[in-house]
Amino acid sequence: MAAGCALFAIVTACGGCGSGAASQQNIAVTATPSTATVPLSGTQQFTASETKNGQTIPAQVNWSVNGVAGGNASVGTVSATGLYTAPSSIPTQTTETVTATAQIDPTKTATDSLTIVYPNDNGATQTGAIELGTSGGNATDSTPSGNNIECCSGTLGSLISRGGLQFILSNNHVLDKSDHGTIGDPISQPGLIDNNCNPGTTVANLSQVVNLQSSNPPVDAAMAQVVPGAVGTTGSILDLGAAGPTSIAAAPPSATLANASTVLSSGEQVAKSGRSSGLTCSTLSSISTRVIVDYSATCGGATSFTITFQNQVIVNGGNFSAAGDSGSLVVTADTARPVALLFAGNSAGTAANPIQTVLNALKSSTNVVPTIVGGGDHSVSCAPTASLNSATASPTAGMATLAAGEIDRATNVKEQYAPELMRDSAVSGVGVGISADNDRESALLIYLTGKPSAEIPAEIEGVRTRLVFGARFSAESQAAASKAPLQIADIQRATAIKDVYAQAMLALPGLVGIGVGRSADDPAKPALVVYIEKGKLATAIPAVIDGLRTKVIEGDRFRAFGWGKPDPRAVSCYKPAGAASAKK
Repeated sequence: MAAGCALFAIVTACGGCGSGAASQQNIAVTATPSTATVPLSGTQQFTASETKNGQTIPAQVNWSVNGVAGGNASVGTVSATGLYTAPSSIPTQTTETVTATAQIDPTKTATDSLTIVYPNDNGATQTGAIELGTSGGNATDSTPSGNNIECCSGTLGSLISRGGLQFILSNNHVLDKSDHGTIGDPISQPGLIDNNCNPGTTVANLSQVVNLQSSNPPVDAAMAQVVPGAVGTTGSILDLGAAGPTSIAAAPPSATLANASTVLSSGEQVAKSGRSSGLTCSTLSSISTRVIVDYSATCGGATSFTITFQNQVIVNGGNFSAAGDSGSLVVTADTARPVALLFAGNSAGTAANPIQTVLNALKSSTNVVPTIVGGGDHSVSCAPTASLNSATASPTAGMATLAAGEIDRATNVKEQYAPELMRDSAVSGVGVGISADNDRESALLIYLTGKPSAEIPAEIEGVRTRLVFGARFSAESQAAASKAPLQIADIQRATAIKDVYAQAMLALPGLVGIGVGRSADDPAKPALVVYIEKGKLATAIPAVIDGLRTKVIEGDRFRAFGWGKPDPRAVSCYKPAGAASAKK
């Protein structure tokens, strides 16, 4: 069965990349779009324009792929009008180039970088014993609305075992309709949203839930006993295996659970396979996070209650998940060890319940805790998808967006302290830039060629410090620094500080989460990661709290419905043709 993978092709425009002397017409060629999404065998229209003596007009160009005029079946083809058609299987080199060459001056080109990836079919109907990471949910999760009906579902995440029986593990809001389901309710595959609001095949029946609004601590989890023969008994999850030419194999997760602190410390990647965005990979933004999440009590309804979760895992990047991925199992990418159960997201990250907390909450009346059905450790194929983490910006990029006085404030501190800082032979320079932990603030840029003899303070006279590594300050040296292991003792100290301040800080309007992560200004140190609702926080976050750096991440509110950018069919509430639809 073809497995889903994050569905995108990355195209980075490079206008005027050709060499040679300038032509008499002074041509500069540009190809668009700068980014595009192309599945296997999919198409993407490119256009080219040229600038002649200050005027931009459509360009007469010849198109090629990887230097082959018109391309070929192995790398994809491009027509004379710029219509690119991806190959039917993943090429040997997944990064390709599509080039527009000016006919009037072949030295003038625009070359775009193109990455081909697997299609996503996690929302498809399966036959026989199903594999997990697939579309599914409570078959009664629909709401009449006049002459219309709105329906919701999510992801059947993984298989668990307890007392000799097997169960599907997912969220309360996927299997139990946010506390409004009934034990015994049918759980279907695919979910209603992928079957025109009609129930699919019943693969399990709701058997136990953790009540969202009364559990302490809150956990968004439920389990459904498998219908005999309806679900594969090995616990295989779509996309979790090896990558082939046209698909990624399904595979069970590891039966060994991961420790979130260790994952954060080592900088391990994590992965998930879910109904809407397929297989995606990223890194942890924070652990031990207290986060506020909005819920809708009815399919298609507005926010009706809010829950503050404790000790949650937050994954980096707004593209790691989307609505409909709720219930997916988050695992380590190098070993496939379960880390957490995905349940909510916002424009900047994804929230997940730690897996051991989930399993403990689903213990039997005789205190038998379920276990993940899985096998040995194995890697998850994150390639050829690109990393979903945003690259660290240049230390001086975005300075023009800083508030008036920010640059002067940092410059004054730099002038005063630069001579003292540069007495350390490892410090090759001191400058002024923008903080990677809070892009609303300036920072002292401390350029390092080695390990300083004394620790660089996290702030000087109220100005954040940002360490820039490597003799030539290359992207490679910055990337290496970002993978430096965090000390577990430092993570524990940071967690203790977070516990002291979390309740008071979450009372601030506009602050929606606080956890422990990695500083971007000094990647070898932990930070207090503060999640704020964009434009809503009136109180400035201190650069340092009890000696711990703070890192500010802006986004919208975390919610268990309607976040991210699912594909057109991946709305969590869908209406049959001719009727209105809603998202959840």
